[in-house]
Amino acid sequence: LSTLHTNSAAGAIPRLLDMKIEPFLLVSTIEVIVAQRLVRRLSEHKEKYTLSKDERNTLGKTVDLDRVLKALKEEKIVKPSDDWDDISFWRPIASKDDDGYKSRVGIHEVLKVSQGIKDLIMKGATATEIEVQAKKEGMLTMIEDGIFNAVQGNTTIEEVLRVISE
Repeated sequence: LSTLHTNSAAGAIPRLLDMKIEPFLLVSTIEVIVAQRLVRRLSEHKEKYTLSKDERNTLGKTVDLDRVLKALKEEKIVKPSDDWDDISFWRPIASKDDDGYKSRVGIHEVLKVSQGIKDLIMKGATATEIEVQAKKEGMLTMIEDGIFNAVQGNTTIEEVLRVISE
C-alpha cells in the first residue's frame, strides 16, 4: 500500500516506470490502483434540476454520458427506462447554517490490474492506452464517478468539474 501523486489511476503506471521500477515488478505486485479526489458534499439544503440539452452537449464533450447512464442503470440508481431528460441533479441552497455544502465526499477511479492491463504495461503502453483498456473492462473514470455521485445528490456537476480540472 502506497500513495503516489498522479492525475489518474492509469497515470500511476508511467509515473512508476519513470521512477525506474521495472515493468515485470509492477505486473507481479500491483493488483489495483485507486485515484481519488475530494469534492464538497451537498448539505440537506439543495434543490433538484435536470440538465438542459446544451448542458448535456457541453458535458458530453468531456465524458461519455452513455457509459455513465449504463452504470447508473446497472447499479439501479435510476430506472431502466430513464434517460438524461428524466435524471435529476442537485444545486446547493445557502442557509443560515451553511453555504449548501457540508463536509466532503470522495470521487474515485479504480483500475484493476487485469491480464490485459499487465500485457500493456509490459509493452510500455501510455497512460491513455491503459485507461482505454481499463474502461473496456468496466472502470469508471473519476469524472464519471463524480457524475454518478452528482445524480445521487452527494455533490454537484460544477463541483466535480472544478475539482477534476485542478
